[in-house]
Amino acid sequence: MEIKFDRVSLVINPYTPLEKTILNSVSFEIKETGIYSFLGKSNSGKTAIGELINALISPTNGKVYIGKFINDGRKIRKINRLRLSAGYVFKNPYDMFIESTVRKEIECGMKYFKYKLKDKNFRAKDALKLVGLDETFLNMNPRKLNLRDAKKVAIACILIFNPEIIILDEPTIGLNNKDKTDLERLLKLLKNRYGKTIIILSKDTNFCFKTSDYFYLMEKTRIITHGDKTLLKDEEILKAIGLEVPHIVKFSNEVRRQGHKLHDYINILDLIKGVYRDAK
Repeated sequence: MEIKFDRVSLVINPYTPLEKTILNSVSFEIKETGIYSFLGKSNSGKTAIGELINALISPTNGKVYIGKFINDGRKIRKINRLRLSAGYVFKNPYDMFIESTVRKEIECGMKYFKYKLKDKNFRAKDALKLVGLDETFLNMNPRKLNLRDAKKVAIACILIFNPEIIILDEPTIGLNNKDKTDLERLLKLLKNRYGKTIIILSKDTNFCFKTSDYFYLMEKTRIITHGDKTLLKDEEILKAIGLEVPHIVKFSNEVRRQGHKLHDYINILDLIKGVYRDAK
């Protein structure tokens, strides 16, 4: 499912003292399956990207194309089909929960979207398994889960519908290193085996560098540049917009500044091997 933003602007509280521009003439296209990261500090506008794709909000100007659907401020016919095709996981997973158990939470979404499924219980267990949780979670209250398990349940609630697009807003907040590694594996599995298009809205350059195929850097309501992993090797650009240089990039650049030759690496284990081989 292709995604296209055509000169999209978003202004809240227009013509009042509280008027604020969230997005300013943003344009981009996503045509291929992959993992795409929109990186920026808070208030850069990245969350609005996900909300516009999921049609939780409408643009003030411009058009958002999501497959055959158009979000341009007018009523979207069969909007639930759009939201089934583009699953959106909130930054705060507790905002998504309204039921007393994980099982009911998953079934509630299926009832709301009138999603027909022969074996709901099996699919619910399968969705939980994908995110690293066992079936004992089905009877737990999602609002009482710790943050990292709540995030996993929120993702499972989306996966049950088998969406073509998966949007994750700040997915790594509250996760430890193991959780992040597990999430990285899950996202790559969803892309490579199931052909999903995954959109990450984040400021976590370390996670996104390891996980994503393409990057959009955002600052003050605009996309200022975009490109592949080489973009996150530019320390000047990242520092200029207040983003952290990925640790592995910072280390590799420093090794090269010391006069050593070193190949490019994405994960720390390969880097350690490379340092031993290339910089000894």
